[in-house]
Amino acid sequence: MKKFYRKLNDLKIEMDIEPMDVDESEKVRIKRNVLKRKKKNYLFRNIAVAASLLLASSFTLSIAFPTYAAKLPIIGSVFELFNEDDRYVFEEFSNYSTDIGVSKESKGINITLTDAVYDGENVTIAYTIESEKDLGERPILEGDFIVEEFNGAYEHNGYSENYLTKKIGENEYAVLYVYELIKGPKPSKINVSWKGNAVRNLNNGKQLHSGEWSYQFALQALESETENLIGAGYNTEDTGVAITLLKMTKTPISSTFYLSELVDERLVSKEDDEFRGVLIEYNVTDDLGNKQNFIHYRDSGHSTDFPGNVSFPRLTLGDFDNRAKSITITPTVHVLTVGKSDSDGNRPLIPVMAPYEIDPIVFPLNK
Repeated sequence: MKKFYRKLNDLKIEMDIEPMDVDESEKVRIKRNVLKRKKKNYLFRNIAVAASLLLASSFTLSIAFPTYAAKLPIIGSVFELFNEDDRYVFEEFSNYSTDIGVSKESKGINITLTDAVYDGENVTIAYTIESEKDLGERPILEGDFIVEEFNGAYEHNGYSENYLTKKIGENEYAVLYVYELIKGPKPSKINVSWKGNAVRNLNNGKQLHSGEWSYQFALQALESETENLIGAGYNTEDTGVAITLLKMTKTPISSTFYLSELVDERLVSKEDDEFRGVLIEYNVTDDLGNKQNFIHYRDSGHSTDFPGNVSFPRLTLGDFDNRAKSITITPTVHVLTVGKSDSDGNRPLIPVMAPYEIDPIVFPLNK
């Protein structure tokens, strides 16, 4: 977004402009058009910004609370709003997503699904929320996410959910919802029925607004290639820890690395009696020194309550630099125990030793 703001500052625009009234149908048309996500060069983007200025009675821009012409929630793609988030892996999503463009309002809260993309690994949905009241810092839509072709396989487990949320104006928000398919079918086409029943603030679960927001749409899976890496030697070991790269799935918008983690929690923690948990985090870089963003599915984790459990995490990354020849996956081991109860009765996990890195896994690209 910083580049975007710099472009706005560089525009030469006559600001002595007479305001124009814009009716509701025109606002809907403009909103639909600016939410088109196809890549444009900066010249055309600047022209679009200037045009929206002409249609507005005022234009104020600030880093913290942007207010756009005709109350438009964003300019450009929802995906682009998150490009400074450390989990941002969505560089190419706009080029492959399907337009949804459906708005539903309930109890003063308007939610617009702008577009969605399905790559056979994840269903990713971009949407905006506009409200008459403050919904908190990180509101998201909750409800039943039903896909006919899954045949109920993900009804209770086998999936994971990730959210990226951003406040883009006064009572206006943008959200990316990533529904990860972990253990179950991955059909070539899906028909989605999303029956939203509440908007909840992720920073305060008690801040909830009930309502009804229902959407139906179909998505075609992108082409993908899967490389089986079992037995290929992509593994690392340390005292009590064994990690193996099992496979890699490549789509036009992302690469997903599947791993296995086997941990002897007592051996790692050097503790025979008290509860210990072991958490493994990852850092991913390429041979050019670029740090890679990724979405981390951690699976069931490791604790002395369930000793010897094999966990199957996965890392979903965005595009690599086309000059890179390899990536390096470096695990960091954290050893935790249960702390004292807080005022709400929760007992947080706290570290009992300094985290440490183990030998990385180096995976060649463009073999």
